[in-house]
Amino acid sequence: MVARYYVKGIITSKKRESENVFSHTIYFEDSKMLRKLKPGRFVMVWLPGCDEFPLSPSFYDHVSSTMRLTFRIVGLGTKTLASLNPGQAIFVRGPYGNGFIMPPITKSSSEKSILVVGGGVGIAPLVPLIRALTSTSLNLHVICGFKSAIDTFFVDEISKFIGENLTVTTDDGSMGIRGTAIDAVEELLKQKNFFYAFACGPEPMLFKLHKMLLNKEVPHQMLLERYVKCALGVCGSCTIDGLRLCKEGPVFNDTILRRLSEFGRFKRLASGIRELIIDS
Repeated sequence: MVARYYVKGIITSKKRESENVFSHTIYFEDSKMLRKLKPGRFVMVWLPGCDEFPLSPSFYDHVSSTMRLTFRIVGLGTKTLASLNPGQAIFVRGPYGNGFIMPPITKSSSEKSILVVGGGVGIAPLVPLIRALTSTSLNLHVICGFKSAIDTFFVDEISKFIGENLTVTTDDGSMGIRGTAIDAVEELLKQKNFFYAFACGPEPMLFKLHKMLLNKEVPHQMLLERYVKCALGVCGSCTIDGLRLCKEGPVFNDTILRRLSEFGRFKRLASGIRELIIDS
């Protein structure tokens, strides 16, 4: 029964990206699951005897049958995953949800720019999207926000794709521009016209960005995070205003986002109880 739902993967490499962020590259003998992945979709990672939790890959390739999972330690599951080493196995099911949809590319839009904004570990699911966007004729600008220089990761990897069009911000100014990703977006919107935007990160950041982009009439998509249990659309633990992240999300466009009264305000605990989102 387990083999029917889960695919076994073997960790081939492990990297500590920052103090609490790790990346595992995993090899799968069966690449069928990888063929169904697209930027923004997620998989459920199962560690037998420990926990099961969702992660959106930061890289995947069905030719080499590998996937990279980048995650921040937030609980027992991710702490256990971080303790695993090359040669050890994990189990994955999925992928689930709706990922990012590429914007319509016309002759006029190719002359304009696309904005991608990531905050903290929310940058990880954006890397496959950035790779996909760089293969188009669109002019791409990426903003990555971190707390400090010691928290940065994937900066070199992303810069290989877009060069000087990458802006890095840190709260303390220890790397890149001093300030937040939102501060950098505000300045960039004064200088350039964007015809589309994508984002992932802490929800308070996403909510502020959403309001800014609406004000500038820039269509956008955002990857949200909620507590996911079944990923099958049954339990309802990942709902936001009745929409399930595992089915209707986790990526939502601006038309849907503007209708969500819980967006930027409430999240749900494991018990299903609503809790205020605190902007830290």
